[in-house]
Parts: sequence; structure tokens; C-alpha cells
Amino acid sequence: MEFYIFWLDFCPDYFIIGGWALLKNIGTVVMLVAAVFLAVVLVILPHNPTMHDKNTPDPIQTPLNPEIPQNNLININTANSAFLNVNAYSSTIFHNPNMGNGPVGTYPPDIEKVISLFNSYVENQFKDSLIPGAAVVVVYKDKIVYLKTLGVKKVGESDPINLDTIFQIGSCSKAFTATAIASLVDAGIMTWNDTAQQYFPDDNEFVLQDPVAAQEANMRDLLSHRSGMHDKAGNEHVLDFKYDFSEILYRMRYIAAQSEFRTKYAYNNIMFSLAGQSSARAASTTWPQLIKEKIYQPLNMDYSVVTYQEFVDNPNHSGTHVIYNGVAYYVDPLNLDAMGPAGSLSCSVDDMGNWLQFQLNNGVFNGQQVVSSQSLAETRTPQILVESNPNMEIWYAMGWTVVYTQGRTFIAHAGSTRLSSAYTLLLPSEELGVVVMANEATFGQDFCVDIASELISIYSQNQGGSLSSSPEEMGGTPVETLPILSSTTDPLPYAIDNYVGTYYSDYYGNVRVEKFNDTCLNLYPGNNVDPSPLNHESGNTFKDAYYGTSVVFSNFDTGIPQEVYTERWDVNGGNGTFNRV
Repeated sequence: MEFYIFWLDFCPDYFIIGGWALLKNIGTVVMLVAAVFLAVVLVILPHNPTMHDKNTPDPIQTPLNPEIPQNNLININTANSAFLNVNAYSSTIFHNPNMGNGPVGTYPPDIEKVISLFNSYVENQFKDSLIPGAAVVVVYKDKIVYLKTLGVKKVGESDPINLDTIFQIGSCSKAFTATAIASLVDAGIMTWNDTAQQYFPDDNEFVLQDPVAAQEANMRDLLSHRSGMHDKAGNEHVLDFKYDFSEILYRMRYIAAQSEFRTKYAYNNIMFSLAGQSSARAASTTWPQLIKEKIYQPLNMDYSVVTYQEFVDNPNHSGTHVIYNGVAYYVDPLNLDAMGPAGSLSCSVDDMGNWLQFQLNNGVFNGQQVVSSQSLAETRTPQILVESNPNMEIWYAMGWTVVYTQGRTFIAHAGSTRLSSAYTLLLPSEELGVVVMANEATFGQDFCVDIASELISIYSQNQGGSLSSSPEEMGGTPVETLPILSSTTDPLPYAIDNYVGTYYSDYYGNVRVEKFNDTCLNLYPGNNVDPSPLNHESGNTFKDAYYGTSVVFSNFDTGIPQEVYTERWDVNGGNGTFNRV
């Protein structure tokens, strides 16, 4: 059976502020992320440990050999025994912060207790999560004090997640892009006030309907989602129409602004990507090469990659999954290169430990000032207010969310590709940070947020205060569906062939409609070679079998429709109406 999974949105604002937990006794707000995708390991086989680059022991692996279903999925009704033993295929590295290589700081006496309690929590949450695989790293006082890998790369198979397994991290990529630009600011190659038009001066490449935004939008504006463009506009061009960045950027001229320039936060991956691509032009290179030279190489992030092809070509990449009706399914990963600076990076948990150390040590890694503390701090400086109430303020900086609450500041970001997720949380005042990554979508979101929040809770309790968290949703979570089968007996007003043809929209481009059978059609958006089946519902209305949205043909001329309306793409400021070519 083929399985299809779809969300209404990619990287919505609840990616960034997906919800929040009020940590009462210290008054901190921990951002809950939107979709983190973990694949939990229910199938566990022996692993041959290999020497690692760092002076740390490799994880101890314990064999477990349950029967492996041949259809690449595990049913929760048959997986309970595996769940009971899931951590037999997990690995943990504990670092005594006062031992080993690296700087030795002043640590609270109970830090080992914090990590021990945290580890128990991680294992229990993972065991109960239905997720195939995940990884967690904690940095404290410039030391990696906790590394955890859990489960397998692909459900139904035995290859375990290890320290060098790479996960797609979605919008956690944004902080990398902002940091790479910070390095160019240090070098005098760019300034934060450089405009996009400096690097994209040709109207055949970049124009917006708001002339002020088109002329004045600078790196700060693009990196902080205050361009005035519609929230999430352009996501459909990447995920559904499969356009490249150049074509998507060109088509942004056909959508009106949502708000006045620099007055409102609206999360937009295409405008953010424009900043990243501008930095590549400033440095006379490509954006993937810029990330490698400015971030990966100086931080010894040796296993992390930038592009989709690099991800799938790496044999040590984590699969991507969803859980539907209590069953974990593998789904092919998404190609997000068209919005690369906003979400295409893939990183290992060990590499993300280096990233945390660099961030918490004000731009220093291994004694080298990779990015100046001033430029790095600029990436975390609030640029636009997202939300506020008497207890807290949430701002967006440049690639980061900043949360102020009762004297404490949290720096956070969530990431998702619809099929995998990540969450980064920093508490700079305590030199504490955590990254959680996972390879599943449906339950991964809650898992990653919960794990990061619990670390802060346990840490705070062991500083003398009790802590509890009560999450509050700040937006609906997209849901997945299986194909919807048509059961209509209402006859079509016209022959099915009459609906076939190509329809066009300036903003979206072409959609091609082809006959599937006497009552059903296939719809191909843009460059996408995978169709969306359309089942006849009634009259001239069809139903998108994957999304459950309406597709309505109208304006008939001698029985031939001249127009089609697609509810699915009547979103994010776009008009879902296409005209026959």
C-alpha cells in the first residue's frame, strides 16, 4: 500500500513559537516547536562501535533482535515488546564536566544529578513516543555534558542512529544562514543594512508589488520576517510546484503585500532565503559553499551537509517518517534546496554539540574566534515583536526567536521538513543549551519540545526551585491524511475528457489536468511529476484525494471549462484560480 502524508503548511510561525510552556517558578518561557520529526527505534541489532574524532568513548550498544516486519513499518499492537526494550538500542555519553579535555568551569554541585534525571526522562519519553529514532545533545559551561542517540534510521530496519547520523533540521538552518552573514559583516564584505536589491538589481529576477519593500528591504528585514510579505507565501511553490529559487523569487511579484513594510511579523521562507542568496553573491560563491566555509569547517562539523543530494547520498542519513493510526511509516525525504537558506541543512548530533558550544561561547570554538561576539550578538538582537503579554515577550531576531520573561532570556528555534524536525534552545545566562532532533513528524513535535523544556525544568529544580510547565497551543498543528476514496454516484455533467488541459496562474504557473479514468483526474502542479488524484464529488466539483480540498471547474464554453479553482492553493495570499491556456 502506498502511503501519502501532507500538511497544509511548511515552517509556519508555530515552527518558531509553536506553543510555549510557562516555567512558573523561574518565570521563563520555553518555546515549543512546530513539527519535529523523529523515528523511534523499535528494531535493534548489534552495532560495531567505531573510533570517534573526539576524545570521548563511543556509545555502548546492546543487541536486541526482534522480528523485523518486511513492509518497513511497525504496528504498535505488535511492537510493545520492542518498546519495552527500545533503549537497548540507544547510546548515551555522559561527560563529567570537571574531567577530560576542554575548559573546566564552576559547575553547580548537582549537574551530574541533573543529567542523570534528564537521561531517565529522555529514555522514558522516547520509549512511549512511537517514534523510530532521535538524538539529543546538551552543552553546559562550554562542555558537551550529554550525548544521546535513540532508535534506528529507518523504521523496520536495524541500522541504529549514531553520533554521526545526519538529520534534516528544517528551519534550525536559519540561524546558520544568519551566522554566515555575520561572518561576512566581520570581514567587511556585507553590512546588515545591505539591501536585497544590491545583489538582485535586475527586475527580471526580483520585484515586489510594494515598491518600498522591494527597494529598501535589507538583511535585517529579510532575516527577521518583517518584509510585509504574506505569512508562508511561496511554500507551495517549493513543496507542491517544485520550482527552483529563481522561479519562485520571480513569481513573488504577483502577490500583494500582507502588511506595511517593517510593521508586522510574518514568517516567510522565500524572503529569508533571499538574504541567504544575497550573501552568496556578496561573497562570490554559492550559499552551500558559504555555509561550509564559514560554519561547518571552522566548527569541525565534519558530517553535516547542506543540500538534499548530499543528504540522500550519505549512507549515514536518518530516514524520514510519519505515524498514522498508531503505525510508523517511512516517507521519502523532501527536497528543500529551493529554500535552502531557510531550511535545507542536515546535521549530526555530535556536530550540533559543536554548534551549541560556539553559540554559547560567544562565537569562540576551540579557542578560535570564528565570528565576533558583536556580530553574533546581532543575530540574537530582537528586530520585530511576535507576541507579548504581562508575563513575557516573544521577539524574532535574525534566524532566532528571543523570549524575555521575568529576568531571563531564552534563544530558540524550531525546524521541520514535514517529515523530520529539530529544536534548539539556549539559556545563555546559564551557558546551557540543548538540541533535539528526530525523524518523524506526527509526534516528533511534542517530543522535541517536551525534552528541551524538561531539561530547563530539572536544571531549575536543582538550583533550589521547583518547576512545572503547562504548554499552551499557539496555533493549529497540520494533520496528515490517507487518500480519500470517492464514493459519489452523481454523474459528471460533461465527459471527463472535457476537463483535461493546462491551466495557468501568474503567481503559481501551470497546473496540468489529465484523465485517470471515467470519473477521476490527475492534477500535476508546476514541475511536480507526482500527481494529486482528483475524485469526482458532485457537479463540476472534484475532491483532492490527499488534502480533502475542493477543485471546482467553471466558466464553460461549449462544454469545456475555462477556469479551475483549487481550494488547496487559495492560501497565504495566493489566488487559487487558474485559467485554461
